[in-house]
Amino acid sequence: MSINKYIAMLLLTLGSTVFYACEKDSKVLVPYPEDITFEDQQLADFTFRVPTAPFKSGNDKSGVVTFNVKNNPDGTFTGFALSNKNWRSYPWGLSPDFPPPGGLTPAGTKSRVDSCIYSVYTTVPNQTNNFLVASVKDEDAAFTLEKAAVVEHVLVANTTYNFLLESYGSIFSGTLDPVTQAYSITGTKVKNINIANPSTLLYGRFTLPGPGGQNMIKLNTGYIKLTAKGYNGSSATGTVDYWLAIRPNADPANPTASYIAPDWSKMDLSSLGAVTKVVFSLSNSYNGTINANIAPYFCLDGIRLRK
Repeated sequence: MSINKYIAMLLLTLGSTVFYACEKDSKVLVPYPEDITFEDQQLADFTFRVPTAPFKSGNDKSGVVTFNVKNNPDGTFTGFALSNKNWRSYPWGLSPDFPPPGGLTPAGTKSRVDSCIYSVYTTVPNQTNNFLVASVKDEDAAFTLEKAAVVEHVLVANTTYNFLLESYGSIFSGTLDPVTQAYSITGTKVKNINIANPSTLLYGRFTLPGPGGQNMIKLNTGYIKLTAKGYNGSSATGTVDYWLAIRPNADPANPTASYIAPDWSKMDLSSLGAVTKVVFSLSNSYNGTINANIAPYFCLDGIRLRK
């Protein structure tokens, strides 16, 4: 792991929402537990890769974990892919105000949507380098341990795709319909999300198709919940839930909660006990629809096993 990733992880550990660190550089004098951070995976900068088979990550200090992945005939995947992308805005080329030269092709649309699917959303440019993107279906988004151990925690975050769709919707402009809560594609031009350049020449209307090309409205009521289920052999050991997005009154224990998770956060899995497998699933109530067809993604990093 690079010194930059170590420092970033140390700062996250000391923060209020993200708690992990690792030790891979002799220049760092403060010892912290080894976490599985995917720096052993070869990946060019600002790219992603969907492995062709389940893959291992970790070492003797951190422990070794095997991550499941399946490649589907339609070009999609389920399980885990590798990435270090951190695009945090609407794709310029999908905006009617910034069309690419020669027009937009299906391949061009896919590559621009993929730039959001395979990016982690963070409040500032991401410092954790490599991470995993999970695509959830059945029990495909799972990892296994070589021997039973307690997973103290993992780090989870929204992809940029999820964050933008849930925060603003498939269309983002300066004109919001107060009834439908949808932005108008013919509305007032606005600055793209997280673009520092203040020039009004870069103002526009922005689009991002939802799963299956659907036009999604931002999350106004309901929740998106990530659940981790532990197994020791064939025996289930328990479940842990984490709200990736939530609106008021969705959680009886915290009825005022309202956010779309904007950064890496710690998901404590220690209550699962010693496990040989952890399976992730997503559930939702999206604007009144239970288990709506939403983006089935989240990001994973910083797995800490109890020694």
